[in-house]
Amino acid sequence: VTQEQLSPCEVELRIEVEAEKVKAALDESYKELARVTKIPGFRPGKAPKEVVERYVGPERVKERAADKIMQPAYSEALKETNIEPWAPADVDVVEFEIDAPMVFKAKVPLAPKVELGDYVGLEIERTVPPVTDDMIEAEIQGMLDRQGKFNPVTDREVRAGDTAVIDLVDQSEGSEEPKRQVVHVGDNLPEFDSGLTGMKLEEEKTITVTYPDDHQAEELRGRSADLKVKVVELFERELPELTDEWVKSTFAPETEEGVEAPADVVDTADKLRTKIREAMERAAQDVADRDVRDKIIEKIIENSKIDFPEVMVTERVDERVEQLAEELKNRKLTVDDYLKHVGKTMEDLRNEFAEDARTGLKVNLVIYDIVEKEGIKVEDADIDAEIAAMAEARKVPVESIRAYLESTDGMSQLRYRLLRKKALDFVVGASNIKNVA
Repeated sequence: VTQEQLSPCEVELRIEVEAEKVKAALDESYKELARVTKIPGFRPGKAPKEVVERYVGPERVKERAADKIMQPAYSEALKETNIEPWAPADVDVVEFEIDAPMVFKAKVPLAPKVELGDYVGLEIERTVPPVTDDMIEAEIQGMLDRQGKFNPVTDREVRAGDTAVIDLVDQSEGSEEPKRQVVHVGDNLPEFDSGLTGMKLEEEKTITVTYPDDHQAEELRGRSADLKVKVVELFERELPELTDEWVKSTFAPETEEGVEAPADVVDTADKLRTKIREAMERAAQDVADRDVRDKIIEKIIENSKIDFPEVMVTERVDERVEQLAEELKNRKLTVDDYLKHVGKTMEDLRNEFAEDARTGLKVNLVIYDIVEKEGIKVEDADIDAEIAAMAEARKVPVESIRAYLESTDGMSQLRYRLLRKKALDFVVGASNIKNVA
């Protein structure tokens, strides 16, 4: 056995098995195949080696012999070199001839290695995104938009902002069969919206458009088309006004006559703005906290030396591909359909997944090392408190949540999530965080 260190977490063993053992394995393989192969003119196990070889082929004999040789030789090589593999080796046969030694190579993955750099006392800047009046008004406008009504229009022409039901024929396709579509005037190609504006119900018109070079439909880019359009129905959007009455009817619960509403009830426009601001500021604080955690982990990774076998990446990539295939199957699609749609190859997809996998592995490995060094643990009381919080949020009994977690892999996932959170809370608490504008 000779060995070569390919990387900190992978070693290649070159293993040579003496000719006598190779010959013994080949002879035994011939005998076994002779016993299970029906050869005319011979009883099971009685055919000569030459006859057996003609019937089953020399490659099948060598394949069976290799199975007998390599596993014991590999195990013996691991003992001789004192190597503890992290995962099964990648094995390649180098030389395998009758009456000669057999040589094969085994790339052996080793356990990941982490040399933690500085992970306490890190200098981190924390930026909280500002909440502006414009952001609050935009949120309120979104609420008004969602409660808008579509009123039918029969007494005027099409205007910008209207929603129209049209019959459309692309005459350049050579078809006269109209396709019914719903369009919002202002969201289409400028020539189309301009041509549609001013049309009346039941009016027909041909509008010429040229699709831009960056159009989302590749087959239409740069193409001109004559679109025959007929306006079938027309609607205008009616939005509610922001008034105290609208706020009260939308957000305030009904109260009995003569009973004063609680002080925290949102029943005026000013209270709605205050409530939205508080919610957006809490969300901004959460974003800032997540950003701090990400910056801390990035710095710890930069300060550390992290190595892991490539097989760990491959396993994660395989899992991601399998998950994607399952998700697509539920939508009656295949991975090939998906790749064609996004314009990628399987190699492109696996490379993207591999990049994400490497990042995730580095994060997990440094967190686990911090957990070990700091003796961070998840106690039963932590589990109980989290289950109680989950039950409260879902408005179900604690016993139901616990029973579900115990019947699935949920309990171990919950323990891992809490362990990760404790480790992140530790490094955040051990960092020097400066709030900046």
